[in-house]
Amino acid sequence: MFPAMSRFMAVPVLLTTLLFPLTRVAAQPLPTVTTATITTQPDGVSRTYLGRLEAVQAVNVTSRTEGFIARRAFEEGQFVNAGDVLYEIDPALHQAAVAQAKAQLDSANATARHAQTHLNRIQRLGDARTVSQSDVDTALAARDTARAAVAQAQAALKTQELQLSYTRITAPIAGRIGVSHFHTGSLVNPASGALTEIVQLDPVRVVISVNERDVLSASHSSGTLEDAFSADNMTLSLRLSDGSPYMKAPVLESLGNRIDAQTGTLPVRLTVANPDHRLLPGGTVNVAAAPRSGHSLPVLPAQALQQNAAGHFVLLVNAGQRVEARPVRLGAQTEHGYFVIEGLQGGEKVVTEGLQWIRPGMEVNARAATDAPDMAAKKR
Repeated sequence: MFPAMSRFMAVPVLLTTLLFPLTRVAAQPLPTVTTATITTQPDGVSRTYLGRLEAVQAVNVTSRTEGFIARRAFEEGQFVNAGDVLYEIDPALHQAAVAQAKAQLDSANATARHAQTHLNRIQRLGDARTVSQSDVDTALAARDTARAAVAQAQAALKTQELQLSYTRITAPIAGRIGVSHFHTGSLVNPASGALTEIVQLDPVRVVISVNERDVLSASHSSGTLEDAFSADNMTLSLRLSDGSPYMKAPVLESLGNRIDAQTGTLPVRLTVANPDHRLLPGGTVNVAAAPRSGHSLPVLPAQALQQNAAGHFVLLVNAGQRVEARPVRLGAQTEHGYFVIEGLQGGEKVVTEGLQWIRPGMEVNARAATDAPDMAAKKR
């Protein structure tokens, strides 16, 4: 009897031993993570860039002929118009060269007329068989040589007239003129270098550097970067270095053709009217760019962003309460995180806290940020 009772008493002990590990595993809680629900916002965040002012045109004024400067016709720093006379070079030598070229042309014309008359006479005699064909050929060659001499003399005269015209040095563009490096009495020639410089002030160019994320975000919103910076899609405004607004709006002039590998930015060139010449090349302005488009993009909280060798990614909690890893492509940075160009949709839940305890495929206990317990209170 006692052995039988021992067998019956051993059964509960064995069952307890077998079930205890299962009870312990079932009692282990799921990792708790905090999630944020992805919202979408219009990509209309205003961005500010530092703009560098440049001249649209800056021209070095040089001499195209040799001679002594007889007169300087401008005041340093004044505004000049295209075609205004800046310098006059003593024209005496060039006038004499023109007169000599005219005389040589007259001589060549006289020789050509004589050669033509002689040819006419020889041809009549040749028809009468009183001169040889060789004489006719010689007269014809003399006539052609005389005609070539006329063309040569005409070209020489044109060259000397051009050299004479170069004694009046005029402004090639309108703008503000700089200091004169040569003065009355100075000998100048094409090798002398710049006599002075003219800088166009209206309009002026504004060069900004747009970071790669902004380039991607703008392109995604408007199709192309040119469209993104057009007046229909982007409002551009300037502020001067003293903080005051500039009342003229810049417009897109051109885009760079590559991202700078060192700075990660794309140069964008704008032009702006400058009738009062308040903006000077070499200065700086702040350029505010505010997209007009109502196109909405998902906004990712900064604390949910992860990065590995493959790039940026996030951990999401799907409908089955399991963790999922997903790569994302970021756009511009916002006050609350980053615009996401690709990889997320509004309404999805990303993990913002507890990232260190989870991995893709795990089942978790997800709590929204507003429902999560106060971590500071837990520590207390």
